[in-house]
Amino acid sequence: MKLRLDVPEWATHIVSDLTDMDRNPHPVDARKVRSFTLELPDDVYFEYAFLDAQGAMRADPKNPRRAENPWYPEVSAVTGPDYRPDALAEPEPLPTGEAQRLRFETPRLEGTRRVTLYTPKGFGGEALPVVYVQDGVAFYRYAKLHLVLEHLIRQRRARPAHVAFIEPVERTAEYGFNDAYRAFVLQEVLPEVERTVAATGERVALGASLGGLASTLLALDDPARFRTVVAFSGAFLGTPDDRRFYASKRSWVLAELRARERLPLRFYTETGTLEWLTGVNRELAALLRDKGYEHRYVERSAGHNWTNWKNGLGGALSFALERDPQRALEHSAEARRAGV
Repeated sequence: MKLRLDVPEWATHIVSDLTDMDRNPHPVDARKVRSFTLELPDDVYFEYAFLDAQGAMRADPKNPRRAENPWYPEVSAVTGPDYRPDALAEPEPLPTGEAQRLRFETPRLEGTRRVTLYTPKGFGGEALPVVYVQDGVAFYRYAKLHLVLEHLIRQRRARPAHVAFIEPVERTAEYGFNDAYRAFVLQEVLPEVERTVAATGERVALGASLGGLASTLLALDDPARFRTVVAFSGAFLGTPDDRRFYASKRSWVLAELRARERLPLRFYTETGTLEWLTGVNRELAALLRDKGYEHRYVERSAGHNWTNWKNGLGGALSFALERDPQRALEHSAEARRAGV
C-alpha cells in the first residue's frame, strides 16, 4: 500500500516504526517538502508521529486514528487493506480468577519490588505451571494476558497456569545482562511464588523487547527450571560488555546458544518486519532450527509496538501451554537426564 503523509507546518521530524520512533528521527520541513509517500505492506500495522520544535511528539493532525501505545500516547496508526487483528488482541470480558500482590524487599536490588500473581478462575488450589512475565504492569493492564489465557482455557487451546507478573523499576538496567536482577527472580521470586500457589514445576519465561532478552537469559542461567521461553521482538543485540541494544552488531545470545549443546528448552519467538530487530530474530530462528530445538517463529508486517505483540499473545500462550501434559513430563525427565 502507499501511504501519503502531509508534513505539518510545525513539524521538525517524523518518527515511526521505521525509525524506532524517537531513537532515529528523520528531519522534515514543510517549506521544502509538503508531503511524501511511504510504501508499506498491504497487511501492515504502522505507527508514526511528528516532533515539534520543542521535541514533543505529536500525532498527525490529519489522521484521526490514534495508536494504543503505553510508551507513546500521542502517536497515529494506519492499517493496510489486508490487516486483520488477532481475535484475542482485544479479548472480550470474562469472569476472571484471583489476583494477589506479593511484595519483595530484596538485598539484591534497591527498593521494593512487586509481583501480581494470577490464578485462572476455577483452578484455585490446583497445581499448575507458572508463567513468569517481565513488564508485568503492561502485560497485565494493557495486553490483558490473564484474560487472553482465560479465553484460551475455555477454547481448550491452552492448559491453565498461574501467571506471575513481575513489575520492573528500571527496565533497561534490570533486563539488560543484570546478574543481580536475574538472581532476584530465580532465588527470591520463584521460591516465593511457588510457596504461595501450588505449582507443578513447569515454568515459562515470557517478555517483550528487553523483557524477551531477560526471559531468555533466565532460562539460559538455569535451563532445568524452565521449559519454554516466549520472546516478542526479543532485544537480542548486545553483550554484557556492549549494552547498546539499539546499535550493537554483536549478539551474546546467538553466540551462547551456538556454543552450547542443545538445551531442554522450547522457544516461541516473533518480530515485526518494520523494526531493527528483525535480522537478529531471523538468525536466532535459523539457529534454533539447525540445533533441533522445538521452536515456533512468527513475523508480522508491524513494528516494535504493543499492538504487534498483542496480536501474537494468543498464539504464544497456546504454544507455551500446549494441551499435552505428557510432553511436559517428558521435558522434565529430559532436563534431569541432561544434568542441567
